[in-house]
Amino acid sequence: MPSKMISLHDVRNFDEIIVQSVTCLRQGGLVVLPTETVYGIAALASNESAIQRLIDVKGRREGHALPLAIANYEMLNDYIPVPGILGQRLARRCWPGPLTLVFDGTATESQFSRYPFSVRKAIMPGGTVGLRVPNTPITQEILNELGEPIALSSANLSGESPAITAEEVLLRLGGKVDLILDSGESDLKKPSTVIKVEADSLEILREGAIASDTIEKLTTKIILFVCSGNTCRSPMAEAICEKLLANRLGCPIDDLENRGYLILSAGISAVQDDCASPMAKEVIAGYDLCLEEHRSQPLTETLLRFADQIYVLARNHREAILSFWPRVDMRLQVLRPDGGDVADPIGGNYDVYHQCANEIENAIAARIDAIADA
Repeated sequence: MPSKMISLHDVRNFDEIIVQSVTCLRQGGLVVLPTETVYGIAALASNESAIQRLIDVKGRREGHALPLAIANYEMLNDYIPVPGILGQRLARRCWPGPLTLVFDGTATESQFSRYPFSVRKAIMPGGTVGLRVPNTPITQEILNELGEPIALSSANLSGESPAITAEEVLLRLGGKVDLILDSGESDLKKPSTVIKVEADSLEILREGAIASDTIEKLTTKIILFVCSGNTCRSPMAEAICEKLLANRLGCPIDDLENRGYLILSAGISAVQDDCASPMAKEVIAGYDLCLEEHRSQPLTETLLRFADQIYVLARNHREAILSFWPRVDMRLQVLRPDGGDVADPIGGNYDVYHQCANEIENAIAARIDAIADA
């Protein structure tokens, strides 16, 4: 039976295509989906017959795992209950995107434990399973509608180069798959980078669309301080934290990034590129620190997603963040350990600012072990 190919450039109602694709997958069909890397053949991961059909179509040898795709980062813990700090960090920062993370998939509390034995043998023959979140809207919508993983293997016969156009897929696999969604040439034209994640280490199994030096930067521990305008409290907290953390690690402040730490600050109502307030600069100079180069930045979703720990200077900042980004809750804390506010010193004299800085220093000092171990 010929494969049906749908050009997404000609589609006005994508809902129909999503329903058609989801129905096909749920019925055990094979659907070729576009991703930002290369085209992939999708089969519902929990469907035993669909997985076997995918293996047969690709001519995949026994023992070669089928990678999986999930809808979003938030699904990770359903399938990998303990992904580890590095795994969580990379998934949070790189998904959706061209990164496949390989985890131990054998935990009994994992959803994978409910899959048929033949499926588990196909997706994790050695006990590890590869997961990614494609960064292509139509594929994400299909995954969201399914609500469960798909096996998503490059749309080619085993041993061939991956297909970067739907025409290549049709030429190689026409009649062997049920549906092909054509979105034109793949953006990146190379496969995802594959990284094996262990408790406290990473191993690059395949360098693909994300270079290894970029991966190293993406593992940096990011601590974020948030206030209102990012000109007083949070810049002082950023500078003081750098000093206390460097003391804790026994290194110069300039060496923190080489040690894998990045300290940042932002403001909920900040405008871009304001200087630190003159009084904040004066007070911080008394700590042998400098805010002359500081420029304010507004808080963004990217900053929140990348940060490992987020400290707000007042409770209303926490409430404002959670109202827009509730998923950051586990990484978000009020800076003062007692949950109280660090009052805004704006408009105050030197003594007011100095008291504010002392309060910030005491709060960070109480948390410095947690910050160092982020």
